[in-house]
Amino acid sequence: MNITTKKNSNFFLLGLILFMVLPQSLWATNGMNMIGYGAISSGMGGADLALVDNVTAMNINPAGLAGCCRAQISIGDSTMQPRNQHYDKHGNDTQAAHQNFHLPLLAWSYPLKTQPFILGLGLFAQGGMGVKYSLRMPFADIIHMTKEKDELSSEIGYMKFTPTIAWHSDDKRLKLGVSLNVGYASAAMSMFPHTSLFFDNNGDGAASAPNEVAFFGMKMDNSRASATGIRLGFQYQAGEFTIGGAYLSSTKMKFNDGKTKINYSAIDLGVVEYDTKLTGFNWPQQLGLGISYQINSRLKIAADIDWVDWSSAMKEIKFTIDKPNNPNAPPGNTMIYPMHWKDQWIYAVGCEYTITPDLLIRLGYNHGNNPVPSEYLLPFFPAIIEDHITIGSDIKFEHLKVSIALEWGLDNKVKSKNSLFCKHGFKEDSAQFTTHLMISYCM
Repeated sequence: MNITTKKNSNFFLLGLILFMVLPQSLWATNGMNMIGYGAISSGMGGADLALVDNVTAMNINPAGLAGCCRAQISIGDSTMQPRNQHYDKHGNDTQAAHQNFHLPLLAWSYPLKTQPFILGLGLFAQGGMGVKYSLRMPFADIIHMTKEKDELSSEIGYMKFTPTIAWHSDDKRLKLGVSLNVGYASAAMSMFPHTSLFFDNNGDGAASAPNEVAFFGMKMDNSRASATGIRLGFQYQAGEFTIGGAYLSSTKMKFNDGKTKINYSAIDLGVVEYDTKLTGFNWPQQLGLGISYQINSRLKIAADIDWVDWSSAMKEIKFTIDKPNNPNAPPGNTMIYPMHWKDQWIYAVGCEYTITPDLLIRLGYNHGNNPVPSEYLLPFFPAIIEDHITIGSDIKFEHLKVSIALEWGLDNKVKSKNSLFCKHGFKEDSAQFTTHLMISYCM
C-alpha cells in the first residue's frame, strides 16, 4: 500500500470512528430537518440545489455529485446550541437545559475513469428535535406537593446511509443522480417520570372530581425504527446559469423495541415497565427547485424554493404500551397525540464571493414557515423556528479544503392553548446558534 492510499484509508477510518462516537442527539431547524447539510450548503442558507458540486450532494441533490471531478472524502460536524424558553400560568418561566447537539457527516465519492458516472457513499445526520425542561407541574395548583417540579423532555434523531450514483453528459451541462436513503431513527421521551399521584377524596376510585388527581409519570427509552426512501435530482447548466431540482420520497417509520416505565408508586405498584410501540413520527416527501448564476469571475448567487409535505407525515402520534412486567398493573394503553402539522414552504437565498483562488466567503438567508399549528403545539416538540441567517467560508490547502459556517436561527415565539398540556395556555420561545465544520480531501 502506498503512502497516499494509507493516508486516505486513515482519514476515512478516523471519520467513521468520529461519526460513531459523537452523540447522536439531534436538533433541527426547518421542522425536523436542517436548513443545509455540510458547511458549504449551510453557509449558503440552504440555497444549494443548483449549486452543490461536492459529496454532500448525496443528501441534497444527488445530481451534484457529478461535479466531483476527482475522488473526494469529507468529514464534518454541525454543533447546535438551541435556546428554548417555556412560559405558563403554573409558575413556569423556565429555560430548557443547555445542551449541545452534534450532527456529523461522512461522505466519499469516486468518479469512474472511463465512464461518465460517479459513485458515492455517505452517512448523514438528517435531523430531529429534542428539549429538556424542569417544570412546575399543573397538579401543584390543585393539591399540595412536596416536589412541584419534574422533567419534561424529548429526543428524536434520524441518521441516513446514502449510496448514490450520478451521471453527466459529455459536455457536463446535464447531470442526473439518484441516492438510496437507508434510515435509522431513535426516540426517547419523559413526562414527569418521578411523579405519581392518586388523590381520590370521595372514594369512588375515579379520582375525577374537583380537587382530585390521578397522574402517573412516564419515561420511554430505546425506541428505534428503520426505513428506506429515495432521492432523485438533476442539474442543467446553460452558460453562467444553472437550474437544479430534487425530490425526496416520504419515509414511514414504526418505532419498536422501546421500553416505557410508568410510575405507579401512588397505587403501590412501584415503577412498571411496558413494551412500547410508537407510530406517527414520519419523515415527509420533499420537492425543491433551485437556480444559480455566476455574475462574474468572483460572485455567484443562488436561490431555492422547497415544498415539504409535513401534513401527510405528522398527523398524529400513537403511543402504545403493553406486556407489563407486573401482572397486577394495568395491561396497557394507547395514547394519541394530535399533531396536524402544516405543509412547509422554504425559501433560501445565498451568495458566494471568491476573494482569492484559495479563499471565498458566503452569505445566506433561509425562511420556512412554522409547520406546527399553535393549537397542537407541545412543549417537548418545539419545532417552531422560521428564519435563519448564515455566513461561511472556504480555505484551500492544495488537496485539502476546510469549510466553516455559522448559522443563527432567529427567535420565534408561539402561544398555544393546547389543553393536552395546559388548560390555561402556554408560550414557547425558541432560538438557535449552530457552527458547521467540514474538511474535504481530494485525491
